[in-house]
Amino acid sequence: MMDYWDTDVYRYYSDPSYARPRKIVDNLKLDWLDVSGRYYSPEVVFFTKADIQELSGWSEDEVRLLFFDRRFPSCNFGRKEVVEIHALISFFAKKERVLRRQELYWEQFDHERIAQLQKLNCDY
Repeated sequence: MMDYWDTDVYRYYSDPSYARPRKIVDNLKLDWLDVSGRYYSPEVVFFTKADIQELSGWSEDEVRLLFFDRRFPSCNFGRKEVVEIHALISFFAKKERVLRRQELYWEQFDHERIAQLQKLNCDY
């Protein structure tokens, strides 16, 4: 089974129909929610698409793409797609960790490559 977290759409070619929605979801931030207060709360709170759109100020298309993303921990409750608040917070935390890990990996690689190219230029 494919791990959707490890797909780097920023450095490798990806089909635009896959990469565009992924980049939109990766740019979403959870700055509209009191994360620290809600994460440690024992309450089980579910958000629907409409709830997230209303609270966050994101467009309907952004919220739709978020729920469509295979990494996102949504589920069907009746006929509505919902996400539990702790799973929502964990999703955004993991998304930031994965993006940062990919960024650090490529920074290291780029620095090594630049050093190699500089060494080659000095040899001439």
